Amino acid sequence: MKAAKDEIQGGLRQRMSWLHTWGGLWVCWLAFIIFLPGTLSVFSGPITHWMEPEHRPEKEVPAFVAPSSHAAALEHGLRYLREHAPNSNLWEMWPRAGEDSFMVYWLDEKNRFADVRLSTATGQPVTEAEHADVRETAGGNHFILFHYRLHAGTAGVWIVGAASIAMLVALISGVITHKRIFKDFFTFRPAKGQRSWLDAHNLMGVLTLPFLFIIVFSGVAISWDTLVPAVRWAQVVRTGEAAEVRDFGPQGQATGKKGELTALAPLVQQAEATLQSHTFAVVVNHPGDAGMKVQVYGMANPDIQQKHLLSSRGMLEFDGVSGALTKTKLAHAVDPHPARATMQALDDMHRLHFAGTTIRWLYFVSGLAGTALMATGAILFMVKRRQKSLREFGDSTQRFYRICEVLNLAAIAGLVLACIGYLWGNRLLPVKLHERHDWEIAVFFSVWLVALLHALLRPSAQGWREQLLLGGAMCVALPLLNWITAGQHLFGYWLNGDLERGSVELVTVALGLGLLYAARKVGSRIAAASAKAQAKASAVLQTERAGA
Repeated sequence: MKAAKDEIQGGLRQRMSWLHTWGGLWVCWLAFIIFLPGTLSVFSGPITHWMEPEHRPEKEVPAFVAPSSHAAALEHGLRYLREHAPNSNLWEMWPRAGEDSFMVYWLDEKNRFADVRLSTATGQPVTEAEHADVRETAGGNHFILFHYRLHAGTAGVWIVGAASIAMLVALISGVITHKRIFKDFFTFRPAKGQRSWLDAHNLMGVLTLPFLFIIVFSGVAISWDTLVPAVRWAQVVRTGEAAEVRDFGPQGQATGKKGELTALAPLVQQAEATLQSHTFAVVVNHPGDAGMKVQVYGMANPDIQQKHLLSSRGMLEFDGVSGALTKTKLAHAVDPHPARATMQALDDMHRLHFAGTTIRWLYFVSGLAGTALMATGAILFMVKRRQKSLREFGDSTQRFYRICEVLNLAAIAGLVLACIGYLWGNRLLPVKLHERHDWEIAVFFSVWLVALLHALLRPSAQGWREQLLLGGAMCVALPLLNWITAGQHLFGYWLNGDLERGSVELVTVALGLGLLYAARKVGSRIAAASAKAQAKASAVLQTERAGA
């Protein structure tokens, strides 16, 4: 490590350069693994829509005109909850005007949500007969869950949090290291080897710097309850009720005295008139208790939402016994507590609750550019070391470089293969397969594992060419696979005005063409290197013959 130690010596820029190189190297693979699914999750809704080809389009919610009567649905919902969840400390109903069924939720004895769909007309549970032939799928939610917890639960959140903090360090040290970074933004020299990779890295860095800093910082901030659990523990000790700091759970304290729930229908009509919105949910906190509260939440209006950053729903809270109005919260209102208001803004910026189509495309393009920044950084390290080894690890340096090459290939090209393999798995797995969503995720990880084994067994350049070629071919062939297996195609989507499904396929094909172009460039370099090696070997042979 003598060379590495020498790098640390010197001024601030030299020290930051060492920190950026080595700190960025250890985190770049994980950062790429986090960012690519996060970028895809920007359009998790359309991806889910594409992965459910049998599903009929959702009905559009009509514009609000006047309060609706939900008396029948509320009566049926309360009857079911009193019979099946009498001891639950939270009841929740989602009445929908004009719909023939609605959802009912409650917290079971293990403090987990249970649900049932009831008929609006009869109040009896209804089967999802209309969805019986709809394939079960994890949809775009897979990319969301993998993005922030790697399908590893709390441990995954910790890993992502640590990588995010390290990435903030890499961003700051990168700005300090590249003193001409903004000048270099306007400079790109193609086909120049290491110089080209550095130009691309600088370009993507400047282009995405504000976006990356905000998205990484907000990602760390909104995971505070996991990364800083002492705050939650302190709240439990202070109040004795852990649900106060959760995203769900009953609000307020139970008194232990019995109370009779007031009629809900008039409360819902009052809330709709005040909020000028259809009802999203009716929540009863601590039902049957004298201290129970009823909260009526309004719908989120997409047209109005796009004019506001904060995505909070409007809500009216009533005393559950007397029916008296106790709290009014209008939609998009700023929380009066500065810390909560800041956290809400960071959460909305990260999760895109506020975003319409234009903002989502900006996030998607910025996410791809940020992902490219991480990929070019990892590749640049190896390009530099191939040209001039610093022998950081003595006799083990070449083995270390080989590990870096394998991880580069598996983390970058391998993850791309796993993502497109996930979409292929959705179409190839049997529709009625039990726990089908788990099998789709198993396909994702299986393809990724095969890509890792392939990276271990093949020379680096050949491995890149083969994985990029396969990934590009699978992306370009996705519409054909969809037509063969589901009978749907781009022309049909266009005729039916189904822009979401059509856009998923068009973007996938565009990305596939990019992968095929990259595979072609790698193939050209392999051919050029092979021709150069053959010419050198031929020259050596001729010299030997001449000497003989």
